[in-house]
Amino acid sequence: MTDAPPSRYKVVERGRRLVVIDTRTGQPAVREPVVHRPAPGSAPAARPIEATAQSNVDDRSGNAVLVTSRLYDLKGPRRIVIGEAASSRMSRGIGGVAIGLVAFAILAVFFPLILFLPFVLAFQPKVRAGFRRWTTARLDEAERAAS
Repeated sequence: MTDAPPSRYKVVERGRRLVVIDTRTGQPAVREPVVHRPAPGSAPAARPIEATAQSNVDDRSGNAVLVTSRLYDLKGPRRIVIGEAASSRMSRGIGGVAIGLVAFAILAVFFPLILFLPFVLAFQPKVRAGFRRWTTARLDEAERAAS
């Protein structure tokens, strides 16, 4: 079996720093940054990329914006401006969900088969439809409060 050819680069220590040396030139190997320049005849982009991204803050009021999905909202996707009242209500709702998840986890310690319950319920069309109706009603309330 033959040996591999010698490497073009080697690493040496200079002044308590590691430096990569190009063995062909004897100089430190420096990687030049690649600069992409447009072709001389090409036209510039019509608008910057930042202008196409949707913001999570409403331009008029400065409040947060919630963008919903068809996964849980029957009227989605839609953009809902969240006001102060809806924000505090959602905070309380998230706290309630967190308490419910902790209670579910404690219950699952004593009854491990209960861990299959969310998966079974997720595949029931009536349960999913009820959840989506309930969520849509809550989102409608938040939208009316913002108006």
